[in-house]
Amino acid sequence: MLDGKCGSPIGMDVPEELRQWRGFEFAEFLEQGMGPGLTSTFIDPPSAKEAKDQRLHVKVELERQSYVLTDESAESLLLATAHADGLGFDIFVASDGQPRKALGPSFVLKSNASKDQWSLTSVRCEQCESRGTRLCGTRELCRMSHYCETVGDGNAFCMDVELPELREDGSCNVVCTVCSDPDADVGGSVLSTRRPKWNVRQKTLTLDFRGRCSMASAKNFQLEAENNHSKVTLLFGKVAANKFVMDYCHPLGMVQAFATSLTATHWK
Repeated sequence: MLDGKCGSPIGMDVPEELRQWRGFEFAEFLEQGMGPGLTSTFIDPPSAKEAKDQRLHVKVELERQSYVLTDESAESLLLATAHADGLGFDIFVASDGQPRKALGPSFVLKSNASKDQWSLTSVRCEQCESRGTRLCGTRELCRMSHYCETVGDGNAFCMDVELPELREDGSCNVVCTVCSDPDADVGGSVLSTRRPKWNVRQKTLTLDFRGRCSMASAKNFQLEAENNHSKVTLLFGKVAANKFVMDYCHPLGMVQAFATSLTATHWK
């Protein structure tokens, strides 16, 4: 219960420190059944048999410092906030369009100084937690590498995305700093940018976005598997001043697709 005058819990002498208030917020979340829970919903990919792409939207807010992932009914799913140094994002599970900051980010996306190498990690390893270990590691979910490639008379932004191997049940293999075997082979699939074509008449790079993208942008891209060029696994395209569509499918999970799209926001 809070005192109306100063906003402090009645009958308690609480220091005015952020960590103290986060403790109260965290307890309130738990009482409401809103604990951090498992993040597998956002990590595990759709079934390989799922013929229909998962179609979501990304809204840009606060002068490109915040990105909200929503479904087609505008319900918020994930929220990313940019790091102050511009070299990454904290990704939160969203609730009513707001991050549960008391619980901290569920995922962290970081880059090197030149912003051409990225890594996405889950701050809690579910395998460590399920084993009840005192020390819980962080879990790497994917890596992205950016580079430019000459196509015709133009330069195309490209990226490769490395994903952990998928298990027989369709879930992602765990690549953890604590519970994984450092010598185990955890390599999985590699996705790469679908290359645009040079249009000689228009003197520009062109790529078919299947009617999903209505505005030109350097940030528009598509990914495909290195061994299967017939299927687009991720499509990210601009449809309004501060809005993009994000269509993805197996073998990408939701947060992997979102994080990969966030890395492209640095392309200019």
